[in-house]
Amino acid sequence: MKRVRIALFGYGAVAKAFHQILASDRDRLRSIHGIDPSVVAIVRSSGAWIDPAGLAPGADVLARRKPGAAADLAASVACDLVVDLTPTNLATGGVGLEITRRALGRGIPVVTANKGPLVVAYRELTELARAKGVPFLFEGSVAGAIPTLNLHDRCLPGNRVTRVDGILNGTSNFILTRMAEEGLGFEPALDEARELGYAEADPSADVDGHDAAAKVVILANHVLGRNLHLGDVATTGIRSVSGAAMRLARERGYAIRLVASVGLDGPAEVAPKLVPRSSELNVNGTLNVVRYTTEHAGAFTLVGKGAGGRETATAVLSDVIQATSPRGAAGKAT
Repeated sequence: MKRVRIALFGYGAVAKAFHQILASDRDRLRSIHGIDPSVVAIVRSSGAWIDPAGLAPGADVLARRKPGAAADLAASVACDLVVDLTPTNLATGGVGLEITRRALGRGIPVVTANKGPLVVAYRELTELARAKGVPFLFEGSVAGAIPTLNLHDRCLPGNRVTRVDGILNGTSNFILTRMAEEGLGFEPALDEARELGYAEADPSADVDGHDAAAKVVILANHVLGRNLHLGDVATTGIRSVSGAAMRLARERGYAIRLVASVGLDGPAEVAPKLVPRSSELNVNGTLNVVRYTTEHAGAFTLVGKGAGGRETATAVLSDVIQATSPRGAAGKAT
């Protein structure tokens, strides 16, 4: 049995859900995957809670607080794996970038769902992980629970992906769906998304297309082997989509969706597009869809929940298993 000491950076919705799932699935992780994981440190901007014996989820994690900067603790806390779930900063990479640099620099594997470091420094971080010979995994950074990167990495190594198209932001998709179904204008649909918890108080990252553009950058660089940055993605949000445009599209057999697209070369784009109502890209509500077009076998399409604390936490756990299990993520002897 392999003990895995996890240092968890950030303790928002995804991190709390990950901690809870990890605790509840511990017997399965031991029996199937041969690992005995425990969170030995939780690090937030206000300090850290550290216990080498392991911290249980819930109020108990507040019992042992140690002051210190998150990045400094990434360079010193005793652990076998760092999980970075700190807030995303698409402009600078945020504290997650320095956490990841320091952990990888120590030769410690990193799992993250934080888009910021990947958008700002994808090549630097992946090369550092390669030089240190440790896993650096980030399934949860794109499309939540959907196994987007795992499909490419584990199932398509003999079939090159040549193009990626998708609906990569659930908030915008929910708003567009409600506008089409109920004839709502943009602002009333946005207010409903806020009331249901699908939109933040400041929804600009979602409705202006920046969140989807960040995911395009990650997919372009990781799946297609490009070297794009956020400014390379032509980005148009959904604020200007009118109720009249939605009605006209519906009358003519189309839906309007915020479509993200990128190929092996040429432009990368996020913009509202007319999509045939029969298209696999026409998903409703908060669902995401990712379509890979491949060189030898046509298209593969995945649809599922692209956001949410528990949903994204499952992708984080999948990466933790892959990074640490002696039996592999599928639970088979390797």
